Amino acid sequence: MDLEAPVDAWYVYLAVAIISVALAGLALGVSTGPPPDANEAANTIEGTTGSDYSASASYEHDADVVTINRETITMENDHGTSHASFSYGIAVPVNGHERLENLVYGSTFEEEYKKELSDPDTHAFQVFTEDVEEAFDDNTGEPLPANGELLSRQIVVDAGIDEIEPLSEEAKIKVTKTAYLPAEPRIRGENIREVTLKYDGVEDRSVRFYVEGDYAGWSTFDEEKEKTFEDGSGEITLEIKSSTAKQPAAEPVKFEVEFEEDGELPEETWESDDLEIGETHNWDNEIEREAEFDHDHSIIGLNDGGNYYVTLVIV
Repeated sequence: MDLEAPVDAWYVYLAVAIISVALAGLALGVSTGPPPDANEAANTIEGTTGSDYSASASYEHDADVVTINRETITMENDHGTSHASFSYGIAVPVNGHERLENLVYGSTFEEEYKKELSDPDTHAFQVFTEDVEEAFDDNTGEPLPANGELLSRQIVVDAGIDEIEPLSEEAKIKVTKTAYLPAEPRIRGENIREVTLKYDGVEDRSVRFYVEGDYAGWSTFDEEKEKTFEDGSGEITLEIKSSTAKQPAAEPVKFEVEFEEDGELPEETWESDDLEIGETHNWDNEIEREAEFDHDHSIIGLNDGGNYYVTLVIV
């Protein structure tokens, strides 16, 4: 009895073996792990968004891509995608924004905004809110490459941590040239030919300078000029001379200075009715300034202590 298998059977065995090996390889390549745990990530973030005060938290994860969209988080890897939401607060992803990233890593507001804090003309908290809003606009709803650890930190800042110094301005008015009445020299003494306003203060300050009174001989006069001090200082000189007899002004004369309103520069008026030869009238003013920022922005909260807070996240 011939027990040898037919030649064709060997081809069948070979084919079955090849297919078995291929299927085994395919089975080994099929993903069997779970998707990232978005719920745990959301709980981590919520541990900081739920606080009105400084707080931080971290979560190690295996997501390749993370998307934060206000109150929700989506995490993806080769095993799938998961979603979760926060019960309280809004998170701002700050990947790619260096100073905000440094804050999440533990740097202080004073360290990161040292330049602004030392500048009397800059409000550091205003710059900070602008940085946060920029990061929010850039990253919210955008898939961000993840690095394996999610970091969340609640940043709390006193809006009054720095103050913009007030603007100071001053002015002086005095008679800068005298004259005698024509045809009657020295009989009536010296009279006023020129009055000068000297200003030192704020750039682009617009000023109207007005002087009125009696000529030394007869009739009355009024003179005025307007000027914008583009570099913050300068002078305005008014000459008093009648058109025919070239009369100077009798003392005293009355003056009025109007400082025009422009943006943060308020309208001011300075006047006197007794400017005489040899006198100097002085005026000074301090202009308080207040930073303007959006107190009602949804990503920045205000706690009972008057401090602002926002949750920053690195994925």
